[in-house]
Amino acid sequence: MPAALPSCNEPAMGSTILMFLLGGAVTAVFSGSLDFPAANAGFLEVIALGMLVPSFTWIVQLSSSLLTMPSILRNRYWAALGRACAIGSFALLPAAIANLTIAGISPLYSAINVIASVVAMAWDLFRQCRIAGISMGWPVSWCLTISLNMSIFVWSSRAWWRV
Repeated sequence: MPAALPSCNEPAMGSTILMFLLGGAVTAVFSGSLDFPAANAGFLEVIALGMLVPSFTWIVQLSSSLLTMPSILRNRYWAALGRACAIGSFALLPAAIANLTIAGISPLYSAINVIASVVAMAWDLFRQCRIAGISMGWPVSWCLTISLNMSIFVWSSRAWWRV
């Protein structure tokens, strides 16, 4: 039996890519929906910032793990990140639907939904890393990265919400 065959318990890269693509698509819907409560910004600014800033977290995590993790752990971590990305993105759907359907909705609803999404992602990422035998330093670094990410978004979009 060849030693190079992957274990059936190892994540498939195709599934990981699919999770990131699904997460990106749903995040685009949420980001686009922010155009409705954002009184002082155009759609292109809202969608660009709404997609660029969240991508920062995933790019930092994928890049740093690419450079520092052994491939077997990296593949597991990437699968956990992809899963967290999809979970967090789908958790944004209630705010996206509300932004698109409720006239004059407060941006606070989206902000609370984003925080709930981040909590769901963190919970799942910590859980998946524990199961996969990945150091807890990785999900901690994700939490620090997404905290910076959220701060950048709040700072960059602060003028959108002024009436």
